[in-house]
Amino acid sequence: MKKLIVTLAAVLALGACVKVSTTPPTDLPPYVKIMPGSQQVMTMDLGALKAEVFQTTSSADDVLSFYRTEAQTDGLAETVAQAPANATPDQKQATFSDTATGRMLVVVTKPQSGETMVSLTYRPVAAKATS
Repeated sequence: MKKLIVTLAAVLALGACVKVSTTPPTDLPPYVKIMPGSQQVMTMDLGALKAEVFQTTSSADDVLSFYRTEAQTDGLAETVAQAPANATPDQKQATFSDTATGRMLVVVTKPQSGETMVSLTYRPVAAKATS
Protein backbone atom coordinates (compact mmCIF):
# COMPACT_ATOMS: atom_id res chain seq x y z
CA MET A 1 0.00 0.00 0.00
CA LYS A 2 2.92 2.31 0.74
CA LYS A 3 4.15 2.00 -2.88
CA LEU A 4 0.65 2.74 -4.15
CA ILE A 5 0.57 5.97 -2.14
CA VAL A 6 4.04 6.93 -3.39
CA THR A 7 2.93 6.25 -6.98
CA LEU A 8 -0.17 8.39 -6.52
CA ALA A 9 1.93 11.19 -5.06
CA ALA A 10 4.25 11.01 -8.07
CA VAL A 11 1.29 11.24 -10.47
CA LEU A 12 -0.07 14.23 -8.58
CA ALA A 13 3.34 15.89 -8.65
CA LEU A 14 3.30 15.62 -12.43
CA GLY A 15 0.10 17.64 -12.50
CA ALA A 16 -2.29 14.85 -13.50
CA CYS A 17 -5.92 15.07 -12.53
CA VAL A 18 -6.55 12.15 -10.18
CA LYS A 19 -9.80 11.51 -8.33
CA VAL A 20 -9.86 8.86 -5.61
CA SER A 21 -12.94 7.29 -4.06
CA THR A 22 -13.75 4.32 -1.84
CA THR A 23 -17.23 3.95 -3.33
CA PRO A 24 -17.57 0.80 -5.45
CA PRO A 25 -17.96 1.64 -9.13
CA THR A 26 -21.36 1.40 -10.81
CA ASP A 27 -20.27 2.04 -14.39
CA LEU A 28 -17.59 -0.56 -15.11
CA PRO A 29 -17.26 -1.67 -18.73
CA PRO A 30 -18.64 -5.21 -19.15
CA TYR A 31 -15.13 -6.67 -19.56
CA VAL A 32 -13.90 -5.26 -16.21
CA LYS A 33 -15.13 -7.47 -13.40
CA ILE A 34 -14.43 -7.21 -9.69
CA MET A 35 -13.48 -10.64 -8.40
CA PRO A 36 -16.33 -12.19 -6.38
CA GLY A 37 -15.78 -12.15 -2.62
CA SER A 38 -13.33 -9.26 -2.72
CA GLN A 39 -13.47 -6.00 -0.78
CA GLN A 40 -13.24 -2.63 -2.54
CA VAL A 41 -10.36 -0.43 -1.34
CA MET A 42 -10.49 2.49 -3.77
CA THR A 43 -11.38 3.70 -7.25
CA MET A 44 -9.05 6.09 -9.06
CA ASP A 45 -9.88 8.25 -12.07
CA LEU A 46 -6.60 8.87 -13.88
CA GLY A 47 -8.00 10.85 -16.80
CA ALA A 48 -7.79 8.52 -19.81
CA LEU A 49 -7.56 5.48 -17.51
CA LYS A 50 -9.35 4.26 -14.41
CA ALA A 51 -8.20 1.88 -11.70
CA GLU A 52 -10.01 -0.27 -9.20
CA VAL A 53 -8.09 -1.49 -6.15
CA PHE A 54 -9.45 -4.26 -3.96
CA GLN A 55 -8.27 -6.97 -1.62
CA THR A 56 -9.14 -10.65 -1.53
CA THR A 57 -8.27 -13.74 0.45
CA SER A 58 -7.61 -15.57 -2.84
CA SER A 59 -4.00 -16.19 -3.86
CA ALA A 60 -2.35 -14.11 -6.58
CA ASP A 61 -2.33 -17.18 -8.84
CA ASP A 62 -6.08 -17.70 -8.31
CA VAL A 63 -6.73 -14.02 -9.06
CA LEU A 64 -4.75 -14.16 -12.31
CA SER A 65 -6.46 -17.43 -13.28
CA PHE A 66 -9.87 -15.77 -12.75
CA TYR A 67 -8.93 -12.80 -14.94
CA ARG A 68 -7.39 -14.98 -17.65
CA THR A 69 -10.63 -16.96 -17.89
CA GLU A 70 -12.78 -13.80 -17.90
CA ALA A 71 -10.58 -12.08 -20.49
CA GLN A 72 -10.73 -15.06 -22.82
CA THR A 73 -14.53 -15.17 -22.48
CA ASP A 74 -14.66 -11.43 -23.29
CA GLY A 75 -12.41 -11.74 -26.36
CA LEU A 76 -9.35 -10.08 -24.84
CA ALA A 77 -5.95 -11.55 -25.66
CA GLU A 78 -3.20 -11.68 -23.09
CA THR A 79 -0.16 -9.72 -24.17
CA VAL A 80 3.32 -10.07 -22.80
CA ALA A 81 4.18 -7.00 -20.79
CA GLN A 82 7.46 -6.25 -19.12
CA ALA A 83 7.16 -5.82 -15.37
CA PRO A 84 7.51 -2.23 -14.18
CA ALA A 85 10.93 -1.22 -12.87
CA ASN A 86 9.50 -0.72 -9.37
CA ALA A 87 7.83 -4.20 -9.27
CA THR A 88 8.67 -6.39 -6.31
CA PRO A 89 9.49 -10.11 -6.71
CA ASP A 90 6.13 -11.15 -5.25
CA GLN A 91 4.14 -8.84 -7.55
CA LYS A 92 2.44 -10.50 -10.55
CA GLN A 93 0.92 -8.84 -13.58
CA ALA A 94 -1.17 -9.77 -16.62
CA THR A 95 -2.18 -7.47 -19.47
CA PHE A 96 -5.17 -8.11 -21.75
CA SER A 97 -6.32 -6.16 -24.79
CA ASP A 98 -8.32 -6.08 -27.99
CA THR A 99 -6.82 -3.53 -30.36
CA ALA A 100 -9.85 -3.61 -32.65
CA THR A 101 -12.13 -2.26 -29.91
CA GLY A 102 -9.57 -0.37 -27.81
CA ARG A 103 -10.38 -2.41 -24.73
CA MET A 104 -7.47 -2.87 -22.31
CA LEU A 105 -7.12 -4.35 -18.83
CA VAL A 106 -4.01 -4.60 -16.66
CA VAL A 107 -4.22 -6.80 -13.56
CA VAL A 108 -1.54 -6.43 -10.87
CA THR A 109 -1.47 -8.58 -7.73
CA LYS A 110 0.63 -8.30 -4.62
CA PRO A 111 0.42 -10.31 -1.38
CA GLN A 112 -0.03 -8.05 1.63
CA SER A 113 -0.80 -8.90 5.27
CA GLY A 114 -2.17 -12.37 4.48
CA GLU A 115 -4.39 -11.14 1.65
CA THR A 116 -3.85 -10.20 -1.99
CA MET A 117 -4.09 -6.59 -3.13
CA VAL A 118 -5.37 -6.35 -6.69
CA SER A 119 -5.26 -3.39 -9.03
CA LEU A 120 -7.30 -3.32 -12.26
CA THR A 121 -6.35 -0.54 -14.66
CA TYR A 122 -8.55 -0.08 -17.72
CA ARG A 123 -9.61 2.35 -20.39
CA PRO A 124 -13.23 3.43 -19.83
CA VAL A 125 -15.67 2.94 -22.69
CA ALA A 126 -16.22 6.22 -24.50
CA ALA A 127 -19.73 7.58 -24.20
CA LYS A 128 -21.68 7.31 -27.42
CA ALA A 129 -22.93 10.56 -28.88
CA THR A 130 -26.67 10.84 -29.24
CA SER A 131 -28.40 12.94 -31.84
